[in-house]
Amino acid sequence: MEVYARDLPTAGTQLETKLALITAVSQVIHRPPVLKSNEIRSNFQVDVRPLTHPQAHSHLQPSFHPTHTNRSQRLIATLTFPTSELGHRFLSAVVRNPVKIFNNLSPIQFEPSLRNGRRIIPHPQLIKSLKDSRFKETTEVIQELKELELTQKPIPISLIDFGRTCQHLNKPAFSSEYTLCLPSESSQLTFDIDQKFILLTWTTQERSKKIVIQLQTLRKIEACSPWVILELARPPQFEELVNKIPSYFTGPLPPLDKHDAGPRIRVHGYPHTKADVFPFVNNQIRIQFASETAFQNFCSLKVAVPLPKIISFSRTIVEKDHYDPERIKAIHENLVCFTIPVAFQIESLLHNSILLPYQILRVCQALMGIDECVAERALVQFIEKYSENNQGTKNGLQASKPVYLQVLQEALKASAQEANLNHLKIEGGDSFPCRTVTITPTRLSLQGPQIEQSNSILRLYQQTENFLRVSLADETGHRLRASREVEIHHLLRNRYRPFLTKGMILCGRKFEFLGYSNSALKDHQAWFVCPFYKGDQLVTAASIRAKLGDFSKVIRIPARYMARIAQAFTSTRRSLTLRPSEVTRMDDVERNGSCFTDGVGTISKDLVDEVHRVLNVGNIRKSISSTCYQIRLGGFKGMLSLDPTLKGKVVRMRPSMDKFDAPDSLTLDIAGTFTKPLVAYLNRPLIKLLEDLGIPSEVFLRLQDKIIRKVENSRSSPKLAGNLMQQYSMGSGSGMPSMLHKLSELLVDDRAVESDFIEECYDLMTVQCLRDLKYRGRIPLDKSYTLVGVADEDNFLPPDSIYVCVQTPNSAPMYLEGSFAVTRSPSLHPGDVRVVNAVGKLDPKRAPRLSSLVNCVAFPIQGERSLPSCLGGGDLDGDLFTVIGLPQLVPKRSKIQRAASYSPPEMRKLDRDCTIADGADFFLDYISSDLVGMIATRHLHIADQCPEGTLNESCIKLAELHSDAVDYPKTGVPVNIRSLPNPPVRMKPDFMCHEHDSSKEGEDYYESPNVLGKLFREIPADKIDIFIPASKIDDDIAELHRIRRTERKKFGGVYEPLDSNDRLSKLIVRRIKLKYPSSEEHRSILRFDDRLREELRSLMGWFGAELMKICKLNSVSTGQAGHHLAESEAFLGVIIMPCDRFQKRTALSRLLEQTSELFGFLKSEIIGSSARKTDEEPAEIDELDDNDYRSGDSSERTADRNDRIFALHRAFVAWTVATHSQSNLFGTHSFGFISLGILLNQLFLD
Repeated sequence: MEVYARDLPTAGTQLETKLALITAVSQVIHRPPVLKSNEIRSNFQVDVRPLTHPQAHSHLQPSFHPTHTNRSQRLIATLTFPTSELGHRFLSAVVRNPVKIFNNLSPIQFEPSLRNGRRIIPHPQLIKSLKDSRFKETTEVIQELKELELTQKPIPISLIDFGRTCQHLNKPAFSSEYTLCLPSESSQLTFDIDQKFILLTWTTQERSKKIVIQLQTLRKIEACSPWVILELARPPQFEELVNKIPSYFTGPLPPLDKHDAGPRIRVHGYPHTKADVFPFVNNQIRIQFASETAFQNFCSLKVAVPLPKIISFSRTIVEKDHYDPERIKAIHENLVCFTIPVAFQIESLLHNSILLPYQILRVCQALMGIDECVAERALVQFIEKYSENNQGTKNGLQASKPVYLQVLQEALKASAQEANLNHLKIEGGDSFPCRTVTITPTRLSLQGPQIEQSNSILRLYQQTENFLRVSLADETGHRLRASREVEIHHLLRNRYRPFLTKGMILCGRKFEFLGYSNSALKDHQAWFVCPFYKGDQLVTAASIRAKLGDFSKVIRIPARYMARIAQAFTSTRRSLTLRPSEVTRMDDVERNGSCFTDGVGTISKDLVDEVHRVLNVGNIRKSISSTCYQIRLGGFKGMLSLDPTLKGKVVRMRPSMDKFDAPDSLTLDIAGTFTKPLVAYLNRPLIKLLEDLGIPSEVFLRLQDKIIRKVENSRSSPKLAGNLMQQYSMGSGSGMPSMLHKLSELLVDDRAVESDFIEECYDLMTVQCLRDLKYRGRIPLDKSYTLVGVADEDNFLPPDSIYVCVQTPNSAPMYLEGSFAVTRSPSLHPGDVRVVNAVGKLDPKRAPRLSSLVNCVAFPIQGERSLPSCLGGGDLDGDLFTVIGLPQLVPKRSKIQRAASYSPPEMRKLDRDCTIADGADFFLDYISSDLVGMIATRHLHIADQCPEGTLNESCIKLAELHSDAVDYPKTGVPVNIRSLPNPPVRMKPDFMCHEHDSSKEGEDYYESPNVLGKLFREIPADKIDIFIPASKIDDDIAELHRIRRTERKKFGGVYEPLDSNDRLSKLIVRRIKLKYPSSEEHRSILRFDDRLREELRSLMGWFGAELMKICKLNSVSTGQAGHHLAESEAFLGVIIMPCDRFQKRTALSRLLEQTSELFGFLKSEIIGSSARKTDEEPAEIDELDDNDYRSGDSSERTADRNDRIFALHRAFVAWTVATHSQSNLFGTHSFGFISLGILLNQLFLD
């Protein structure tokens, strides 16, 4: 509870008033009668600020406000108590016994905090902190505040030096590579404790320059008067502020106050910065203080500021010019001698600050003549081992002896010995080793190779090493973002644009901007390519784009031109190449300006069977054939639905699918298959919309309570846990839900599994489910489905009706019938929910095309307007629709609002043909103008505060702006941020607080009286425990972690053995003998095979290394050295650490794609080639598929018994290898439980 205090006396400073108030409040709440008998004393928080203090503040200004305020200045205060009960007890007590401070005669007035008539509630994370933190005595709190006051005093500095720690004459040294000499009058170091920043600032006549260092990035501090050396996990942030000081002002410049400044401008360096040096030295900074007193003041702050331990260490300051341009040039000249895969790894030694240039040149010499596969693999191992050994200490730069060469030689030897594992390559026709370059404001960062899904361009040219994925990001790895406070236009134009328009020199080659996919645009990623020869033809970025097709229709519209190019870069799977006669055309169904078949064509049964066969070559499971596909075919894009009346192999394309002319491109690329219905979920915008359409709050509360009970009960048995994982789409890549279902059958009594790895997965599952409920409103729905949309090609359905047949493996088809609600995410406009009639099962004779469709929703082509277009402007080129069958969630037809109808903005056109430079400019404009997320958040904010909810005029306006923002990549017309309506009240509803935010001044919250607030408060924040993976437990927190896992006996972050008491192994053996009673058969399965055991042990080691690479790549803890996801996170397919929502969504999508690929490959390797057709490549495993695995082609339905026995034998040996390996080896448990899943699937196969 938050309490407001007014009529504070003016006798003291801000700090003095705060200290006096803390003492006075403590004397009230920590004594009877407020403190009850046997009650533990509670922490509370006091914040005092000037009455005129603005609510918002810049992170460049310390949020711990100056304590030297005038004693005559009026002050106000807010008190935060951990519970409302304690707050009310305090208010009652001060009525009887008023609080006075400074011997003031007038008592302080206390009352509940209100703003615009709404009661302010504290940030939930602040409440959690007050409850969970150990109790602090008043004297301790006061002492901390006094120490904290010292952090607000600026510390004068005179010099900032960027360089490298190294050795000089066998003594520790710091090599100065770039120095900033600062003006003495205005240069200072300050702390922002709330935002956790160190700020280095200095002022010139026109600008104030700032270097912002996040405290969490500090790895180490060395001190030797009068300087300190800061070693950072990542570079700091550089900003400039335009001064408003008049040009005629003379004399010393004062430190810039934020009210005297113009906009903050992100920059990538400062004038006269050595461009060829700065990218390599910006994470080691030497700061020289202006005096011994200033140095001592900094060192004395180590108690008040969360700094690493300050180490007294003397270094000689030298100027070695490690990054002399000639040395960098020599490296580039050497890189030309290597293939791109090898050169990329060598380049990463430079850009990732692993070795110094002269050391890299010696590495180049050592690699000359080495086989390229051996060299690349050795360099990957070298970087892994050498970076870990030197991370956070000397950064690999101390090597007076060539230790790095010894490590390299060991890696080369190990790589050569692994040559026999060359068959362990995932990449095939649909996968490739992707190398990624991240461009940040100050540096390049190289990652990879990592296996990714391919696209039509990469398959066409095959030499994938010539292609790079380039990501434009902030130093944190997050997306670059524009805001009202920070201007990034300067950064985009001066830092990033030259790479897009002039190319980048890497690996001794010049890479040029090629294009991007539509999804990559949202992630701020693009493809680059270097010129190469295919046969005798030179391939360049320009020639690749020219070969895509004829873009004359859109050549003067940059956004549309780039969108057409983007089609070729969509991640797809190649199925087959068609003959020209197999591609035919038909008309769209249009009426009243509405297209009822927008983006959808048809495909014959023979061709569906052929596509299904090609996509499932070598697949070891049965699966339902998809009756519709999302495709790319030359210049066509969209959906194809099954038409059984078509003869032969044929596709029929519509004009709405034709985006550009490419008559010579006849490869049918599959972007998506639909073999099962997806789970339908509620989300916050949809919940709010349904509430405004008359659905009572109690309906949503009951649904959430039901899933909470399911979460709480899920740990009691593998079957229940598997059901919950399946409902939340967790563990689908690893097959964990299926494995748990079969495991419950194996255990008979369905007891909990005695495995701390499984227990950790349960912890992850529980935390993730509850977080999804609390912070996203993500409630899974029964009798509801998420399905791709297609058209009724039979013209059978009347208006406002749908046809849906859903089917999962091993189940009969189910036909939806009756009244349903249908919508499409995101749902912002009141008309985005429609009530329709599902027609049930149809007679194939009356509707042959419609009745053949499974796991999709067919919309009518009758009526005044296309039904998909009424659902947030949807179409049929691959959009997913939510079909809700729960009667209590289907609004009354009388409540349904008129569907939105927006006129598309006029596309921005040029008076000339656009070039790729125009495309690059659009790419950068998108980064600075993407407001989709901001508009959706503002919509939710206003809808909660207005009585009409989403029917409010401002919400209707925001829904239209959101539509414009979503269409921005197609139209090139951005939404003006100033056109966004503002909320009536600046305070936010409580449900809008982010799980990873701490309490911030100016971000007040109120209790939302609407359903979203009620749902949010039903799950207390302290119920969602922060997950600490076993691999990351420190001694200091291990004991706290063991409170929840006492029975699991954690020891320093090491998992217990996979099957410590052989319980599962014994049950497996018993089941094998039961299913295969013939002694010859079960002996064949259980026999020991040393050769096979060694093969699978090598496979497990390779798998663990690949899994670790994925876990490091997708870690969201960018400020922590060497951090990676837990093995259990990768196995379950979740990322549990709170972070930026978009960052997590991007990382999670990549994690699911990569682990699905890896797990699918591992399953096929464990099964063995004898269990599938050896002359065909293994097929890719669908990301969300979790079906049983079987041998042979899926159309066969059953496998040969001998092949089953062979597969069982290999899976059993793999399980045995895992159970007898060291349990602390990364990937061992995942390998073991995937093997167990294969065993159980085979054993329980009918």
